[in-house]
Amino acid sequence: MRKLGIALSLLILILFVWVESWINIPHPEITDTSITTLKVDTLSSTRFVLKNNFINKKKEGIWELYTEGTPFEIGYSTGKLSQDILQKQERIFIEKISEKSPSKSVSVIRVLNALYNRHLDNRILPEYCKEMYGISLNASAKYNDFGTPYQRILNYHGIYDIEHSFEDVEVKGNTAFAIKGKKTLDNDVLVGRNFDFSLGKEFDQQKIIHFVKPQEGFKYASVSWGGFIGAVSGMNETGLTVSINAVESKFPLAATMPMSLIAREILQYALTVDEAYNIAFTKEAYISESILVSSAFDTTAILIEKTPTGIDSLHMRTDELIVTNHLQTPSLLPAKIYNEENATQYRAIRLTELLAERQHLSVIDIARILRDTKGIENQDIGYGNQKSINTLNLHHSVIFKPLSKEMWVAAHHSQLDEYICYNLDSVFQGTENYPPPISLSITNKHIPKDEFMETTDFKNFTAFKALAKKYKNWNYDLEKLTDDEIQEFIGLNPAAYESYEIIGDYYAKNNNWKTASEYYQTALSKEVATLKRKKELQEKLSVTVK
Repeated sequence: MRKLGIALSLLILILFVWVESWINIPHPEITDTSITTLKVDTLSSTRFVLKNNFINKKKEGIWELYTEGTPFEIGYSTGKLSQDILQKQERIFIEKISEKSPSKSVSVIRVLNALYNRHLDNRILPEYCKEMYGISLNASAKYNDFGTPYQRILNYHGIYDIEHSFEDVEVKGNTAFAIKGKKTLDNDVLVGRNFDFSLGKEFDQQKIIHFVKPQEGFKYASVSWGGFIGAVSGMNETGLTVSINAVESKFPLAATMPMSLIAREILQYALTVDEAYNIAFTKEAYISESILVSSAFDTTAILIEKTPTGIDSLHMRTDELIVTNHLQTPSLLPAKIYNEENATQYRAIRLTELLAERQHLSVIDIARILRDTKGIENQDIGYGNQKSINTLNLHHSVIFKPLSKEMWVAAHHSQLDEYICYNLDSVFQGTENYPPPISLSITNKHIPKDEFMETTDFKNFTAFKALAKKYKNWNYDLEKLTDDEIQEFIGLNPAAYESYEIIGDYYAKNNNWKTASEYYQTALSKEVATLKRKKELQEKLSVTVK
């Protein structure tokens, strides 16, 4: 018995050491940490400087962040200058992780996250690990029970990838396209993209345009958020652009290299589309993604499709290349056939229609397309429908003009507000002098806000969203809705299937099956966003007619 006890104790000790080895990932060694001794200079309530790094807040709610130096210096400056945003975003991430975890125990959540991401630091470039460690020194101690700050920053970079599996890609609203040659006004290359990665309204409102001057590789700009060093939409100083778009993926059993860091490496080190492909080819991915890359050097664009088991590419055979949320390359196409009832294919068809309407498209034309809320053949499918190019609930929208190194970023997450213009040559030249400029944007090249923002329809949709949230959560503790309230609600967004589904749900909760059935039937007669949602509606209808 004594020998058995010793053996069990030894086994427990080995298990404890093993668990600790991947729960507590050691941070990288940094030889020069002198930047951590410097204080942030406050130039105004919206302008802050640390050494040669700075952050400005524009009136439109966009933060302009510039960092340079060693990977650690870039990371530390990023974290220090955007510390408030970082800590707000961390709260959102922790809430999301806790929501999706099979256990609500902090200890269990920490172990599960550590187990899942235990090899993450070995998959990432050492310079990116150093950058993340610099950021982590500015993380909140409030969440240390979920892991060390460095461990948590590593984990957060996998959230975008994991969301592929937690949520149906059918409801993703990623849309991107590239056009060139005679399709453009200046006979060059233009890229438009809407990005859907929403963790709530608060997350969407904190956008950072991050301009980076690394010691190695190209200077670049990326649309980002607090604590994030990856790239989802960006352009480098040579005019190479990258945007990543979610594709349906199975739940990965372990983390490898986050897709946003593959895109970051392309942005930092690629000049041509071939170099971009070669970087993606050498990386191991644990989810599937469509990566749209355009190059001023090549004056073309390429679609790189990467899955956990393969990689393929699609070159521009005409003057346009369209990307939504499904695979297109023959070797990677899944067995199931996409059709226009799917939100991802539907948006691709609508985008094809809009691009065919005219030749010689300008940047303003690209903005018009990205702001489009209609369906195929210009049908009214209801505001906020996931089949729309602009679902009115996206994280950001960007337009790239690679040859002139210009990019436009929508100021508001609905893509209807002003598009702010940046020229990378101008930005990086302007950062060489102190004090830094009040704004890095080029005011006279901004794209005006859409007139739709001033319409009754837009105001109605804003009211619709608030009431939809309230009515979805209706229970018997709330007063019953009057007929006038119901009709007023439907009138706010009358073409939307969701308007009728929500009221159908309300009547079903009140056991008024006949009226619920009528509303479900009306909802099904509208353009339902996805096949999954259509089946759910049909199931609700079948219950009411039994």
